[in-house]
Amino acid sequence: MFISILLMQIAVILVGELLINAWIGRAFELAPILADRLFVFRMSIALCVLTLSGLTMIIASKRYGDVLESTNEELGREVERQLASGLKKRNALIFGLAKLADYRDTDTGAHLERIGLYARILADELSGTYQEIDHKWTDRLVLASSLHDIGKVGIADAILLKPGRFTPEERTEMEKHALIGADTLLAIRAKLGPDEFIDMGIQIALQHHEKWDGTGYPFNLKGEEISLAARIVALADFYDALTSVRVYKDAMEHSKTMDLIVSLRGTHFAPDVADAFVANEALFNRIRKQMQGIRHGLPELTKLEIAARKYMDDQGNDQNGLKKAA
Repeated sequence: MFISILLMQIAVILVGELLINAWIGRAFELAPILADRLFVFRMSIALCVLTLSGLTMIIASKRYGDVLESTNEELGREVERQLASGLKKRNALIFGLAKLADYRDTDTGAHLERIGLYARILADELSGTYQEIDHKWTDRLVLASSLHDIGKVGIADAILLKPGRFTPEERTEMEKHALIGADTLLAIRAKLGPDEFIDMGIQIALQHHEKWDGTGYPFNLKGEEISLAARIVALADFYDALTSVRVYKDAMEHSKTMDLIVSLRGTHFAPDVADAFVANEALFNRIRKQMQGIRHGLPELTKLEIAARKYMDDQGNDQNGLKKAA
């Protein structure tokens, strides 16, 4: 575009000067040498004007490019800030909803937080084996792991909270939570479209009770038919379930749980995931000791009332501040 404009200017000036030169030669009957000198003089002035015009356009173009680049960079940073803020809010909301489902289990403590930490440890250990495991994948795994038992909201309390062994019929009903959880997330996916986080959540909710040898549920998937994320969460959930108190059992010691996981290597658990656990069992035990003292259950009513009252007071202060500003 810039070159085209300069070429057009040169053409206009050259044609104009040739016409003027011919007119002067006829009108004033100048000697050829004088006419040539006058033509050269006028062309020199025109060339200077054209050069200044070109330099001006170059400077203006560069300045415009710099401003445009700076504006684009600022817009890019703002888009990144907005995306980060949106993802932070989305993740907080998702984790809050997962915690709501987790409240239905009693004596679970900081179950979801521990599952996320265990899953991160295993993913970090396996990152050298699987190319897809990077920081973003691991972050998705930690959050998606909180959705593994979201389907329990569809299980009756009489079964979910039963302080004893299930009958075959009750176990069949309990196992439906994997399908219910996946169906819930599939409904979200149908509204939002394909999404890496939702897809991982579906895999985990649906497959975290599948076993490496194909004897798990709900579809008896075998080996690498089970997604990597689900294979990792399966072990993290198993470890936490056994080492935590439930209404129907006491907590199992770390050493006994480790021995059991080792014995289930290649049958219940993927061999490399079991090996990743063994390599980090001391870290698992440390987290278990630190976090199993955290027991959230459903907060007491007075605590709920205090939190709700504080929120209402804060909202009232914000509204009063807006009215004064107006």
